[in-house]
Amino acid sequence: MRSTIDNLQILWDFLVKEDSLVQSDIIIGFGSNDIMVAHRAASLYKLNYAPLILFTGGLGKGTADSWSEKEADLFAKIAIDDGVPLEKIVIENRSTNTGENIRFSKELLYNRGITVNLATIVHQPNMGRRIYAALRKQWADINVQIAPSNCTLKEYIQNLKATGVDENEIFSDIVGDFQRIDVFAKQGYQIEQSAPEEAWQAFYSLCEDGYNKYIV
Repeated sequence: MRSTIDNLQILWDFLVKEDSLVQSDIIIGFGSNDIMVAHRAASLYKLNYAPLILFTGGLGKGTADSWSEKEADLFAKIAIDDGVPLEKIVIENRSTNTGENIRFSKELLYNRGITVNLATIVHQPNMGRRIYAALRKQWADINVQIAPSNCTLKEYIQNLKATGVDENEIFSDIVGDFQRIDVFAKQGYQIEQSAPEEAWQAFYSLCEDGYNKYIV
């Protein structure tokens, strides 16, 4: 029988998407409880992967009960502390879920006359495949490249726990993201992607272990 961590690793290996990067028009940092997203976006800006950063996120499922400051506002402060000029940051802080992140970001950039052909997308690593699928469905007129905040499951767990996020929350979030690959595609919010049988087995085992907080 596989351990909890082994099952999580199987889901992680499926969910994480990391592209080879080229220079783009904008970096979009999606809000979450993972502040490494802000640091990663700032690092990519300083490496000249884009001339502008958009942070998107109000208070969502992972932050509404624990943060008083909106995700995009906090991420912007972190990026500024990391050396990104204030005038190179755009903030969208009304959204509460991924669909709103995309819709409100599109509206904001359009209203400001900012043209995007290629966007560098920064999100939690376990959101890589899901955010790609959502963007291909809901923002299909731009190209995207995915640049996750961390690369290993161990680092991700350690970083979130260091900021006070409970381990059960972390594990449940990964399980929920896996299920949404299937559910949201069937509902028309994402392009379809097939997960291997091993991943489904890991998912069901983790649900039985109680990591089902974010099952829809």
